[in-house]
Amino acid sequence: MSGEREIEIRRMMQHFEHQIAEMNSKAVSEIAGDIRQSDFLNLAQSISILRAQYLKEVLLIAHADKAVLSHKICDQVKIARMAYEEAIKSFDHLKHALQRGYFNLIED
Repeated sequence: MSGEREIEIRRMMQHFEHQIAEMNSKAVSEIAGDIRQSDFLNLAQSISILRAQYLKEVLLIAHADKAVLSHKICDQVKIARMAYEEAIKSFDHLKHALQRGYFNLIED
């Protein structure tokens, strides 16, 4: 009996996964609109810029005079790092949504 119950639950979960994928696809299309190949490249370019800005902030610490070393300069680095890391996560989530079929990628 437990084997039959496991099969029933597995089928139900597959059905849920299909419905959730459809919900995600509908929501992404309605809210985000068309997603183009250039959107991926533009996001990658933005990540490159954020990475460079973060590293610039890191180097400010490396080159800072003792008098200006404080939590404020480290806070600036932290903010730049968080922006960079968030952009990377965003790219990963966009890629995941594409791989899951939540949207069609439109050629430019």
